[in-house]
Amino acid sequence: MISPLATTVRRVFREEKIPVRFLWWFAAEGMADWYELVADELAPHVEGRPRARALLAELTTPMLRRRYDLLRAAQPELPDPALNRRALGLAMGVLYRVASNPTARWVLHELGGGPRSFAEHLEAERLMGCVPLRARWEEITCHLGELLIALTEGLPAHHPRARGWLGDVCFAAGVRCGQKMKKAFELEATPANALEVLRMSEYVFRVNPEHWGSADSDRRTGWLEGTACPWYTAPGWHPAHCGIFGQFQSGIASVYGLRYHLTTTIPKHGGHTCRIDVKPISLRPRPSSAEERT
Repeated sequence: MISPLATTVRRVFREEKIPVRFLWWFAAEGMADWYELVADELAPHVEGRPRARALLAELTTPMLRRRYDLLRAAQPELPDPALNRRALGLAMGVLYRVASNPTARWVLHELGGGPRSFAEHLEAERLMGCVPLRARWEEITCHLGELLIALTEGLPAHHPRARGWLGDVCFAAGVRCGQKMKKAFELEATPANALEVLRMSEYVFRVNPEHWGSADSDRRTGWLEGTACPWYTAPGWHPAHCGIFGQFQSGIASVYGLRYHLTTTIPKHGGHTCRIDVKPISLRPRPSSAEERT
């Protein structure tokens, strides 16, 4: 029988009433997990895990610098990194919560590695004191999409089919997430439950923040439609990125015996909303790369 705690967690996710502090924490942990997953999967292709970590830190540092500049434009109290060489590393260390998750420090290697000593942690918290919790959550959710841009631009020099490979990584991660949630909440394989699990990760990362949808249990179909993700206007974003990230949701849907389809995306089709549909999995095999789904 499902525990009372699991019932409560499921309810607050479904109602999207999680306190903003926890949303920031969940998003920060999700970003750290995503970096680790990509590093683990990339390691066999680049002579080991240390090289994979170093390469990912190198490829994504320009993204972190860009995001700090945008954050500082919204919060002028943040120090100029040209005058304070540790400012950027300390600020990102707070955003990624390296005090609670020190293994994430490698992400910030090119920025000095984030805060290390007790004094630096205090300085980092003081430095970021001007940034409200909601702004921290909203900021780090933008890193998800911009990280994917950095990887699709930088990884082809190190991996022969970087985009398709990233789609495969996303799909496998979605399968693990779908299985974990299905077991934790004792969910039956219905379209409504699949869409509920899809919305859990979407909620944390502000995917389609305003949304609506429906599920038909008899036909085993369902759909979700919603407004734009916060990063689709970032430089370099294009329809293929929607397809790559869609593979995560496709992996979740597959656990429930459903095929996920990106029916409409704003970057490809215009308009103001994106839509996905889920239908029973056919006998047709899943495409081998994310590009085939865009």
